[in-house]
Amino acid sequence: MKKMTVIVLFALVAVCGILAQETPMVAPKPGPEHQKLAGLVGHWTTAGEWVESPFGPGGKWWGTIDCEWFPGQFAVVRRLDEKDSTGGESKSMNVIAYDKQAASYTWYGIDSLGGTNYLSKVEITGDVLIIKSTAQEKGKTYQIRGTLTGLGTDKFTFVQEYSEDGTIWKHLSRSTDTRVIPK
Repeated sequence: MKKMTVIVLFALVAVCGILAQETPMVAPKPGPEHQKLAGLVGHWTTAGEWVESPFGPGGKWWGTIDCEWFPGQFAVVRRLDEKDSTGGESKSMNVIAYDKQAASYTWYGIDSLGGTNYLSKVEITGDVLIIKSTAQEKGKTYQIRGTLTGLGTDKFTFVQEYSEDGTIWKHLSRSTDTRVIPK
């Protein structure tokens, strides 16, 4: 019996060894969908202004944005440090990634003012990136649409709009981001 157990264990180990050699682990590699995020990577300055809206009074802001690949290059991590004309300061962090199963991009963010409700869907076509999300303000739900033009260049224009019904859109903000350290 002991001899039979040793033979079975030896055979099992040999089969496992053979199977392990036939199916080596291959690390996944980013695809062309992930590469579309490369245009965000870099060190940027940002400046813009927003108009009076249900989200608050109008004003201006300026700051810096640092975007880098998350290890593996499947997602970009974006850190924003900004000041505004009301004397406020804030920091935010975003993660932008491509979800292969859903075949779509996601943009998730948090900020130093307690904001955590920034789960957005993203579409990228050519040099245009469109972010779509919703926001709650004073008991109402608004649709938010942000259009970034110039993806892949050293200067972006970002325009945000909001809507209560998805058909009538109102201007919310406009900014320009300029790359200060080459890709």
